[in-house]
Amino acid sequence: MSGPQQLAVVITGAGSGIGLRAARQLAERGHRVFALCRDRRRGEDALARINATAREPARLVLADMAELEGLDAVAASVAEHVDHLDVVIHNAANFDQSLRLPHRTAAGHELIWATNHLGPFRLTAALSELLRAAPRPKVITVASKGLITMPRIRIRFDHLDGADWYSPTRAYYHSKLAQIMFSLELASRTAGGVDVTCVRVPAVRVDADRMAGMPWLLRMLYAPKNRLAASPEDLAATYLRIAEGSADRPQGPDRPGEVVHGIYVDERERSVNAPAFACDPAARERLWSITQAATGNPSWAWWDNR
Repeated sequence: MSGPQQLAVVITGAGSGIGLRAARQLAERGHRVFALCRDRRRGEDALARINATAREPARLVLADMAELEGLDAVAASVAEHVDHLDVVIHNAANFDQSLRLPHRTAAGHELIWATNHLGPFRLTAALSELLRAAPRPKVITVASKGLITMPRIRIRFDHLDGADWYSPTRAYYHSKLAQIMFSLELASRTAGGVDVTCVRVPAVRVDADRMAGMPWLLRMLYAPKNRLAASPEDLAATYLRIAEGSADRPQGPDRPGEVVHGIYVDERERSVNAPAFACDPAARERLWSITQAATGNPSWAWWDNR
């Protein structure tokens, strides 16, 4: 391909929204895209839209980010087609406001926590051998600008799957704080071996078909916000720029456990301050250890932790 060097890219949540647009933009640029979707019908519809303008046809990979035991098979499916992986974009997220009570996965984890935090952690580990084989691997995660309104937010270490504090909004922002902490800790632990970027995404316009599927009350509540929300095409372009760009942000700390500056950026790729709790190295270490155990103690290509 002429233009940028071809990249092998995994993107989760490619069936709609930002993920669909990002997968399409990446494929239009000639990159090898693995579009991960939970639902086969939605995924096949999305793949047709992606490949209608693709210079390099994307591949559909079925993946439920909440079902951790299936993510090794997802990684194996990608490995059948490439010998390295340049970029992983953890775009998939659950922010289902209709989940008034906590739902559990087969393994007993609260659904939003599993989808938004445990799944990305486990999939990154499963893909780490492919990432390590790339000349300059990148991991892109996604947090939320809404965290600005919660300066005192903390990880509820003793009640990660508990129902006593649950609401879908609390569970969502709790998981997004965890994604920032995972990103900072991964950059620290790989000591510059992986370019890690966590994008602070603002409110994004919901696709019409997704809006139509919401309960009527939620549609009424979302309508004014949706009109003012950011375009998913614009956010997809942010993913594309980060995926293709040469990361000039500092990626490795001077000392283990130190905050890695420049990892947390807004939609224009400007460095922004992470929540105070995410800057606590002891809290990040504790979250990593708990998540490692909760996801079955996966191995990581950059170090031996079994």
